[in-house]
Amino acid sequence: MATALTSVKEPAGLRERLVEAAGKIFLEEGYENLSMRRVAQEVGCSQMAVYRYFTNKEALIQHLCAELYLRFALRMEKEMQIADSPWEKLRIFIAALIRFAVQYPDHYSLVFLVRHPDPSVLAEREKLGREFIGGIRGLVREVLPKKTPEAVVEIRLRQMFTCLHGAAALLIAHPDAYGLTRKNTIRETEETFQKLLGIST
Repeated sequence: MATALTSVKEPAGLRERLVEAAGKIFLEEGYENLSMRRVAQEVGCSQMAVYRYFTNKEALIQHLCAELYLRFALRMEKEMQIADSPWEKLRIFIAALIRFAVQYPDHYSLVFLVRHPDPSVLAEREKLGREFIGGIRGLVREVLPKKTPEAVVEIRLRQMFTCLHGAAALLIAHPDAYGLTRKNTIRETEETFQKLLGIST
C-alpha cells in the first residue's frame, strides 16, 4: 500500500520551477531572504514538496551555485576559445571572473570563498575546482618559459588566484575604501599577472 508521501503526484517540472524560483529570490534579495517556505510560496506548492527534492536550504543553495558556476565556466571557455594566445585567454579569464563577482556577489562568495561543512558538497566542489584550475594551469605553463620547474608553475598559479580572488572580494565588499571599480580591478589584476609571469608590456 502506498504511503501518503509516495502517492502524492507533483506537477511535471516542479524541481526545475523550484530551482528557478530559488535562483530568482537569491539573486534579487540575497541569501538571508531565501528560505524553503519562501520558495514554496513563490512556486505555489507545499513546503514539504520542496524538501522532497532538497534536504535543506544549504542543499538548495549549493545546487544553485553549482549550476551557475557551470554556466559561468562554459561561457568563459567559449569566450577563451576565440583568443589566439595563452595570455589573451588569461585576460578573458580575469575579466570574466571579475564580472561574475560583480554581477553575482552572493553566488561568487558561496562558490569561491565559503568552505561548506557537508563532505559530499565539499567533494563535488573540490572536483569542479580541480578541473577549473587545471585549465588555467595549462595556460600558465604555456606563458612561462619552457624550462620553468613545475613547482614554480604551481607557485605562480597560487599567487595569481590569490591576487584575483582577493581583488574580487575587495571589489564586492569594500570598493569605495580601496577606490575600486570593475575596470581598474581588471586592469590592475592584469598588471599583477604580467609581473608574476614575466610578461613585458
